[in-house]
Amino acid sequence: MMSKQKQCVTCNKSIGILTCNGCEQRFCGKHVIEHRQNLANQLDDIMQDHDLLQQELKRSSDEHLLIEKIDQWEMRTIVRIQTAAKNARTELQQKIEVSKKQISKACHDIAANLRSSREADDFSENDLIRWIQQLDKLKLETISQSSIQLIEDEQSVIHLIKIHENKSICKTIVPCHNEFVIQNPTDLSYQEKFSKVIGPGKIIDDGLLAKCTGTDLDYAFILGQQIYSQDKQTIRFKIGQCKSPYNIFFGCISFQMIENENKIHYYSPLTVGWFGCNEIYQHGAVNYNYKIHGYKSDEIASNDIVQLTFDCSQRQIELFHERTNKRHTLSVNIDEAPLPWKLLLVLNRHNDYVRILPQKN
Repeated sequence: MMSKQKQCVTCNKSIGILTCNGCEQRFCGKHVIEHRQNLANQLDDIMQDHDLLQQELKRSSDEHLLIEKIDQWEMRTIVRIQTAAKNARTELQQKIEVSKKQISKACHDIAANLRSSREADDFSENDLIRWIQQLDKLKLETISQSSIQLIEDEQSVIHLIKIHENKSICKTIVPCHNEFVIQNPTDLSYQEKFSKVIGPGKIIDDGLLAKCTGTDLDYAFILGQQIYSQDKQTIRFKIGQCKSPYNIFFGCISFQMIENENKIHYYSPLTVGWFGCNEIYQHGAVNYNYKIHGYKSDEIASNDIVQLTFDCSQRQIELFHERTNKRHTLSVNIDEAPLPWKLLLVLNRHNDYVRILPQKN
C-alpha cells in the first residue's frame, strides 16, 4: 500500500514539498516563498510597534498624565496652604493685639497705683513686693506670649498623595483623601474611620458610624479610611443594631480593588472575612461549616463588641468577640490579596448599623 504523499497546505500539490520549522505546515516551492514573505511582513509590523513604543518612551515626561496630576495637586495644595497660613496669621495678629492691650491696661493700672501710693505716702514692703511680682509677670508674658500656642491640626484638609505600584509595570497615583498609612499603632490620631459607602448606606458621626438604608436585599459596602501595610493593628466595633439572624461582614480587601468600585464585593478574590450564616470568605471561596472553622455567626447580637485585627506581618486577620471571648483567624494569601489592605464592612439589613469605638488603653 503506497504511503500518502505530502501536500502543500495552500495548493494541495505534492511537488517540491518543504516543511516550516515554526508552524510545521508543508508548502510547495512557490508557496513557501509566500509563507516566508508573510512572516517577514509580520516581523515588520512587530518592529513598527516597537518603534512606536520607543518614540512614546522618548516623549518628555512632562507630558505624562500622572505628572500633570501631580502638578494640579501641587497647585491645589499650595493654594490651601497659603489660605490656611493667611487665616492663621490673621488670627494670630488679632490675638497678639488683644494680648498687648491687656498687658498695656495692666501696666496702666500698676502705674496708677504707684503714683497714688507715692503721692499719699501710703505703702509698705508688702506693696513693693506685690508690685514687683506683677511687673515680673507682665515682663514674662511680653517676652513669651505664653497664652498663645501653635497647634498642628492632625485632621488637616491637605490630602497627601503617594506613589502606589501594583504588580504590573505601570505605576499609578493614589490620592490619600484622609487615608493614612499606619506607622504607629498606638497613635490615637490615626484611629480608623469609615470613609466611603457604595450602595444603600450612609456614614455619620464624623465617620464613626455606618448604617444600612436599603432593603434587606441590597448590600451597602463600607470602606475604612486607613491603609494597613505593616505590623499589627486592631479596630473595635460595636454592633449598634442587627436584625436576626446576624448578617454583617467584617474583613479586609486589597487596596488594588479600591480603584474599581464595581468589582468590590465580599466574595471577591481580593477579599477575606466573616459574614452571617456561619460563612467565611477567602479569595472568592466560601465555607459554611462551623464545625470545621469554628465561627458561629448567630452568637453575635446587637450591642455586642467585636475586634478586627489586621496582622500584616503574619499575613492574617483576626475577629474577636468580646462577650463570648472567642477568637477566629483567617490567613490572607498576599498573591491574591496584596498589601496594603483596607477595612471592608458589608451591611444588608435595613437600619443595621455599626460604630467604631476608641481603642482600649
